[in-house]
Amino acid sequence: MKLDAPTHRDPRFVYLPILMVLFLLFCFRVTAQLIQAWSPVEFLPPFDSWESGAVPYWLLCVSQAVIILVCARVMWRLYVGVTTPSARTGRVLLVVGGIYFGLMCVRLIMGLTVAPDHFWFGARLPTMFHLVLACFMLVYGRFHAASRRGALVSESGGVP
Repeated sequence: MKLDAPTHRDPRFVYLPILMVLFLLFCFRVTAQLIQAWSPVEFLPPFDSWESGAVPYWLLCVSQAVIILVCARVMWRLYVGVTTPSARTGRVLLVVGGIYFGLMCVRLIMGLTVAPDHFWFGARLPTMFHLVLACFMLVYGRFHAASRRGALVSESGGVP
């Protein structure tokens, strides 16, 4: 497979670095909680701060591994240029990501105001990383929506 790395004229050049930062933030979250589970350190929040307790930790780890693999695959496919922008995919990701982001904002606001002691609403750190994942969906959705809309412009040498 020939690698087709993004160039400054390629819309992937705009979206890929943002996706990578969001991905690294999520990986940091997963790694930090694993560190706190196996060999706690003082400079990180305690283990219980990293989760709401809504699902068992083993299931959380499995789901986080799947999320990491999916995000890595998305970024790799974007990097090598095999992702074909799709307006439909863009719309779906923007709608689902927007709902996800909105719900996590409500969760955060509820946890900061009326339900700080509730196990799910009061879990601020996990909520912040849910916002990171929602942003990943929104940025990837924007890539699809914007790239598809600007396909004719980019073919003529302009940036969509």
